[in-house]
Amino acid sequence: MGLAARAAAGIASVTMPTDQSTLTARQGAPLPPIRRLGPADLRRCTALSVDRGWSPEKPKWSMLLAASEVFGTDAPDGKGLAGAVVLTRWGTDLASVGMMLVAARYGRRGLGRALMEHLLHAAGEDCTVTLFATDMGRPLYQQLGFEPVRANVSYAGRLAPPAVSLDGTASPAGIRPAAKADLPAILAVDRAAFGADREGILSRLPRFSDHIAVLDCGHGVEGYATAWRNHVTSTVIGPLVAPDGEAAKRLVTHLAARARTKVIRLDLDPDRPELPGWAQAHGLSPVARTLVMAHGKLVPRGTPERLFTPISVALA
Repeated sequence: MGLAARAAAGIASVTMPTDQSTLTARQGAPLPPIRRLGPADLRRCTALSVDRGWSPEKPKWSMLLAASEVFGTDAPDGKGLAGAVVLTRWGTDLASVGMMLVAARYGRRGLGRALMEHLLHAAGEDCTVTLFATDMGRPLYQQLGFEPVRANVSYAGRLAPPAVSLDGTASPAGIRPAAKADLPAILAVDRAAFGADREGILSRLPRFSDHIAVLDCGHGVEGYATAWRNHVTSTVIGPLVAPDGEAAKRLVTHLAARARTKVIRLDLDPDRPELPGWAQAHGLSPVARTLVMAHGKLVPRGTPERLFTPISVALA
């Protein structure tokens, strides 16, 4: 049954957590039980990222450990974590999965499946869970009942639209830096577009991000975007919420001019007409492809045409 049919029928695939006794090493000691991770595990989480060849992403892990539900299991050899995964809730019936990592030395032992089954059980039967799947992770997610929603392409490079000033002083029409007083309006605009409450993460963005910009043409905040560094060499622009593609481009232009790195990254739906072609015409190239997938009943919500980029691929 396809995704649309499953949604119409109200069917959700429910997976019970794996018995911990099955997580026994083919060679060596059994894996410890999956536990809830907290801020004290920050160093272990960043070390796990490095183990898999990722940037440590300490600010992102710090935010997720504070605002989300992070599950992991300790490595039997006493060296950090064997694996971890993050569940971020958007209200009671929608959540996202991110940062699903298993240490290289503990791969192919069923830990990834066990972490995902534990997360789905924690999310609850009535919760729709989404994620960005790589080619490597997709077979597991399909086995667990996730179905494709749309494609995602990461575009990266030095953004060079004519409107970007070299000194970063000029602002496109209607765009200005966000102020502390703008947060309630940003949350309202985001809730209307996303269709669920993301305050738990968005309220932390002023501390996490380098810059936040709002679209305000004199009638209040109509859109916003955030720029943050996922490592020292590139800046991600996301979330990006705007009334139309032209406004979205102006927000990107403003933030790109002020970025502290030369490389800008946008995670975009390649089948939408507004930004992918524009991004490529102004210096960005496709660098990675993922697939947005959903587990459970997917229902229309918000105004998705106003959502141009996610907060992060760790927060679908």
